[in-house]
Amino acid sequence: MLAVIMLVTSHHLPRKAKGQGGERREEILDHALRLISESGVHNVSTRQIATAVGISQPTLYAYFPNRHALVAEVGSRAFRALAARMRKDAAAPGSAQDRLLAVARSYIRFGLEQPDAYRVAFMLEAGSAEDKGGDDAVLAAGIETFTIHRGCVADYLGPATDEAEITLVAQSMWASLHGLVSLLIARPGFPWVDREQLIVHHLGSLVGRTSPQSTQ
Repeated sequence: MLAVIMLVTSHHLPRKAKGQGGERREEILDHALRLISESGVHNVSTRQIATAVGISQPTLYAYFPNRHALVAEVGSRAFRALAARMRKDAAAPGSAQDRLLAVARSYIRFGLEQPDAYRVAFMLEAGSAEDKGGDDAVLAAGIETFTIHRGCVADYLGPATDEAEITLVAQSMWASLHGLVSLLIARPGFPWVDREQLIVHHLGSLVGRTSPQSTQ
């Protein structure tokens, strides 16, 4: 009787195979992200990615038409994940300074919590001429992310600040944040001071240098 019940149950409740539909696409992107982060974008093939996922190349191409489309989606997805965090903090209540610091912290947290995604978004060189379409897609996602940061800088500096000055300050701060995150990721063995203390000091220095008074 138990065997019959088990047979009927399994017949009416079939187990979903791993990696179907959207799940399979996410598996491909996750493995591609890891391999690209480990070996570099130019050293990873679709065959390697398909093997890591446990599928054939033709199956992979059912989800992504070519390697360039896959690489572009990996980079764009990393930027979109960062943008989602930053956008939430940019809309939070508080002063303009509070929002600027919150968005900057989102940037830092993303890099330290998801170093593979950060490497793909910020630390890989642009591709060759044949990758141009993919590079353009990643660049567009990156610019959209930067625009959130720039908006917070503009609010902090105030409406009297020239647009060119806002862009200059925002790009300088963006580059400085990248320097901190990339060093912490790439050189974990360096004798850093307490990480939180370093982040607080770094952000305080940045906000101090980009205060409304200092840009006049």
